[in-house]
Amino acid sequence: MTQLVRRLQLPIVIVLFMAGSAFLRQMCYLSLAANTAFGIAYLTAVYGFVRARYGILIPPLLLGLVLIGVEVDALGNYFHAYGSQFGPMQYDEFAHLTIQVLVTPLIVWLMREALERFGQQLTLGLTTFFAATIVFGLSAFYEVIELWDELYFGGHRIWSTRDTSTDLQFDLFGIVIGAVLAFTLLKYRVKRSQFARAEIPGSV
Repeated sequence: MTQLVRRLQLPIVIVLFMAGSAFLRQMCYLSLAANTAFGIAYLTAVYGFVRARYGILIPPLLLGLVLIGVEVDALGNYFHAYGSQFGPMQYDEFAHLTIQVLVTPLIVWLMREALERFGQQLTLGLTTFFAATIVFGLSAFYEVIELWDELYFGGHRIWSTRDTSTDLQFDLFGIVIGAVLAFTLLKYRVKRSQFARAEIPGSV
């Protein structure tokens, strides 16, 4: 199975990328059930591919956080909350902020695992920083998808001249919060691991 996944790695990545992009374009038009079902199926496929190709077991908790992010967007559409006030901000702003807080820890964790797996030495701080830039790049790509939907598919996703810049601003806030949380938790985990090894007699 592993050898087959290795041989088909490029087509699998392309399919995952295209399916994810198509979902991001359509998700605001889909039902809550459809968004949830696709989110579970897509995350399961990503988990299976990463496990089969690289032997990395993604913690279900991190995948669950990403699914909650999908639900934040889907619930906003279900209750027609977009364009409405949600506490001190618009729901759109809340969604962009919250989704990035939920997604960023997974990307930080994956980058750290990948670097360790391939024997690359990089501090946790730099790993977190580069992972955050990847998430921000993906957020910018989502804004491009919104533009394409507006220009070529008859969608109505851009509500004002400041919509995209406002979305990216709250994406950035969420990424910073998510990155700080991921860094803090991973730092704590490393210290606990070092302490445990020091407690074992004869450990280095």
